[in-house]
Amino acid sequence: MKNIASLLVVSLGVSLGLVAGGCATSKPGAGAAVELPAHAAASPALAELAFLTGRWVGVNPNKTVNDEMWTAPRGNSMAALFRQVRRDGKPALHEVSLITAEESGVFLRLRHLHAALDVPEKQADVKVYKLVSAGGGRCEFTGTAEGGSADVASVVYRLDGPNALIMEVTYVPGGKEKGYALRYTRE
Repeated sequence: MKNIASLLVVSLGVSLGLVAGGCATSKPGAGAAVELPAHAAASPALAELAFLTGRWVGVNPNKTVNDEMWTAPRGNSMAALFRQVRRDGKPALHEVSLITAEESGVFLRLRHLHAALDVPEKQADVKVYKLVSAGGGRCEFTGTAEGGSADVASVVYRLDGPNALIMEVTYVPGGKEKGYALRYTRE
């Protein structure tokens, strides 16, 4: 019993020391701003894409739930994680996305992953899309030959008010894929 009491005192002391030292706070996100080095400043090429930043959630007609979380532009990139949750609560799929500002333009790259994070056999290549327009809370990418995304005519993200994001995918005419739109609400 004495060892347990000693352990509690040590744990309490460490916890209080962390709080007093600024390593723990009572409010999520509270604390001093981080001073970043100059190279972490957002590339001007990504300024018109900053509207994507945040956590977005949507419910599909079949009651599956989509989450899409975009990081703010930092350096020459911004990243996202997409997750779809099935009706039984288990993950259906994940997608990792990366937008980068490069010498030849701004590109969106994405990879689909199964629920257990394995790469689907038919989607082993990273899909690559090139930015064709951006501004006013809207951006549009088009598929490239790289990664087998040439059948995608456009991927459009657009704000629909301050707290709604629409993502629309259209395919080239004559293809076997059907276009779709997803609606998200800011969390």
